Amino acid sequence: MDNKRYNQHGVNIMVKQADECDIPIIEEILLDAVNWMSNNGLQNQWNESNVKWSSLSKSYRINNFYIAYQNGLPSACMALTDYDPTYWPNIPKGESLYLHKFAVKRTFAGKGLSKELIDFAKKLACSYCITAIRLNCNQHRNKLRAVYEKEGFICVEEKTFFE
Repeated sequence: MDNKRYNQHGVNIMVKQADECDIPIIEEILLDAVNWMSNNGLQNQWNESNVKWSSLSKSYRINNFYIAYQNGLPSACMALTDYDPTYWPNIPKGESLYLHKFAVKRTFAGKGLSKELIDFAKKLACSYCITAIRLNCNQHRNKLRAVYEKEGFICVEEKTFFE
């Protein structure tokens, strides 16, 4: 499923499902997020080694990833799965979509890409007759939580993982 349109910022956005040749693009987008968070002192579970495909491929298939292109340039990505035994072990497979590895390259921040990717995930969920999209994020990242909450997500539980 591809989605090409102009968003409210007048920016041409296209979202496409990733394939093997997109691995370096995914790594680049995620590494950009790691570097930005590190440079800004933000608590984060991501690091340079766990955003490499050698690590990502232990939990994800390439077709779990979607890449957003702004005016033809790779600018953001996310992974979508239908099962998350780590964070949501009590939810049966296929009952929800799970949003992971959501990142926007800093040079494209503030252009509506987060909303575009979340809207894409919502449409994909509807196409599979799935009524819930779930995610996990650091409870202390107030700006990140605000992005998700603005798009209709609600905090249903707070847990501590990995200390």
